[in-house]
Amino acid sequence: MDLTEAFLNDPYDWEGPHEPIVCATEADSDGALTMEIFKEIAGTPVLFADVRHYDAEGDFWDMVNSGQHATYFAGRSFDPAVNLPKVKLLPEIFYFPAGGAAVHHVAMPGEVTLGRLTRKNGTYWMAIAPADFLALPPGEVEAKVRATTGEWPHAFTRLRVPPERFIATYSSNHIHGVYGDCVEELQWVCKILKMEAEIYV
Repeated sequence: MDLTEAFLNDPYDWEGPHEPIVCATEADSDGALTMEIFKEIAGTPVLFADVRHYDAEGDFWDMVNSGQHATYFAGRSFDPAVNLPKVKLLPEIFYFPAGGAAVHHVAMPGEVTLGRLTRKNGTYWMAIAPADFLALPPGEVEAKVRATTGEWPHAFTRLRVPPERFIATYSSNHIHGVYGDCVEELQWVCKILKMEAEIYV
């Protein structure tokens, strides 16, 4: 299902252009709500990723997920002819004994806004994390993707907070986001919905 899920979140599929359809794995309803908010603000596909690994040597996070990471992020384009040459379909790993394809690529570098709706004592709050997707030297990419799950898509991400603070207070293994600076817009969403927001800067 990784292929299907990636193309649901994409602005196109094998039949042509379409509006991205928010798809969040593992019945992650709060993830889907977060993605819908991001999509309405940015008008683009929204990242779905695991907060998977902190690379202390390079001071960046590897955000990885098997399927929902839309191929849009491979080239940051609404044109599949730009994105898809950067995508590989690789044999799925042991988590999925039925087989199929993993949709492998590395996110295009650029400024991003990441975030997540989560709940504390039953009350929603939003984590908002301005960040950057990084371009690693070509010789390093293979080694870094193999540090987690090499077959899956990756977004090498530098947050603007120390890892200790992020780990101590960010309360999900999933994270979402779009290219660009959407911090102010997300703060307004939180004000309108009467939710607290924590900005990770």
